[in-house]
Amino acid sequence: MFGFSKKITPSSLINSNVYITGKLKSDSEIYIDGVIEGDVECKTLIIGINGKIKSPLIKTEKIVVHGSVEGNIDAVSVYLGPSARINGNVMHKDISIENGAFISGEVKQKRD
Repeated sequence: MFGFSKKITPSSLINSNVYITGKLKSDSEIYIDGVIEGDVECKTLIIGINGKIKSPLIKTEKIVVHGSVEGNIDAVSVYLGPSARINGNVMHKDISIENGAFISGEVKQKRD
């Protein structure tokens, strides 16, 4: 599953009791179980089952979604778990979608 078989230890953790409005940017990994409203840009993004992002654009190398996203995703590698809920477009190079995941939008593969 494109390098997610090993455990990822995120350098930033946003707990379920945290709500952030604004731009979130990091050069490393972020784990979100809270709510983010605004642009997100990072190396690896993990959205936990309680995590919610409302963003015009999420730009990352790798994304794992177990929660919900309202907005567009632009990533190299995308993994959508069975509880993932996406309302927006997904641009990817590699994608894995588990049974039960929901996408309302276009899914397009990037060309090299």
